[in-house]
Formats: sequence, C-alpha cells, structure tokens
Amino acid sequence: MVSEWADLSTELLPQVLQDFVRLIGLPATMRVVERHGGRRLYIPLNATPSHHLAQLIGVDKLAQLSAVYGREDHFDIPKAVVALRHLRDQRIRSEIGPKSASKLAAEHHLTERQIWNTVGRAADVNRDQVSLFE
Repeated sequence: MVSEWADLSTELLPQVLQDFVRLIGLPATMRVVERHGGRRLYIPLNATPSHHLAQLIGVDKLAQLSAVYGREDHFDIPKAVVALRHLRDQRIRSEIGPKSASKLAAEHHLTERQIWNTVGRAADVNRDQVSLFE
C-alpha cells in the first residue's frame, strides 16, 4: 500500500488532507480518502478499537485525528481529485511504452483518446520547457 502512494505529490492535496498527512501519514490518509472521500465523516472525540476508522487506519492514528478534529460534529473529507488524477497521469505516461493505449484505457477506465491526450500533454510540456532554455 505504501508504494501505491509513494509518487503522490502531497502539495496537490487539499489543505485538510495535507494536515491529515502530517498527523497520520500518507497511506492512512489515502485509505480515509478512498473510503470516505466526498462525504461527511464523524471523527469521534475518543478513539476506540471498535470504531470503523480505527479498523481502517489503526487506533493510534484515530487517536491523533480525534485529538485535533474530534470536537467537530461532522467533517467533510475531500476526494483529492486533482492529486489522484495527477498520479494516474504519471502512471499512464510511465507505462505507455510497455503497455498499449488500449490496455491502459481498460485499466484506468478511460478511452484510448484520453490516454493519448494524457501522453500528449506531457510531450507538450516537455517541448515548451526545452524551448524556454534554448
């Protein structure tokens, strides 16, 4: 699980998720996002091992969240769309050689056109950067 998020740029996360990362780490934060992103979540004042968040991230990490956010009635968990899209696009660009656009489209639930647009955007950025320094 750790390696799944290793390339994620935390600067692209919404501020509240950046705060979560500082408190409980990136893997635990992203497990919360995967399970609760886009919804309201109650973070209890007291962490107990039986709470569903304790089972998701561990009671020690829930205790850290509870200490900061436990007084909130409910808490909005962002979906982290920008960061996850950026990570997905990086993976697509790195896998386009060994894998076909068709295979990548199926794996990422995209169209082949979206795969080629993603790869093309990176080529445009690289070309613009080179021309700036010539």
